Amino acid sequence: MKLLPSGDMDVDFTDDRDERIADLEADVKNLQAEVQRAQAEAKSARREATRALSALRQQLTPLYRAMQMVFGELDAAGVDDAAPTGAAAQPPRVSAIWEAWKARMPGGPAKIIDALLLQPDLNTQQLAIAIGVHRNSIGQMIWKLNKAGLLQKNGNRFSLKAL
Repeated sequence: MKLLPSGDMDVDFTDDRDERIADLEADVKNLQAEVQRAQAEAKSARREATRALSALRQQLTPLYRAMQMVFGELDAAGVDDAAPTGAAAQPPRVSAIWEAWKARMPGGPAKIIDALLLQPDLNTQQLAIAIGVHRNSIGQMIWKLNKAGLLQKNGNRFSLKAL
């Protein structure tokens, strides 16, 4: 806007909409080109992943078929999954006795029983790590279990007595 010598105001009504539209159309074209590049890259990555997985499948197929035959033979022979270890491998009567002892001695001593059922012959440091307490806390718990006649000491290692 300018002030004319007559005192009137000269208003400039230049229309810049055409320029703005042209700029926006250029932006749209640039964005479309970016989308096309991204789509091409994704398609290429998908092809590469498919190729790599296909090569992996080709390498593993003989092993897979061999394992199918082996497990088929095991099934035919009546062999089930691996025998359980630890507390699950014990007869139900023995497991029930240990559960009763854990109920009578809750907390740390029960955790020690669980740890020794899973892994016999642990020392105090290993027991502390297994049940998540400080090594200095184990002595009192071992004393309680030993007083009940549940522990067997082998050097500096402990295990549960056979029931």
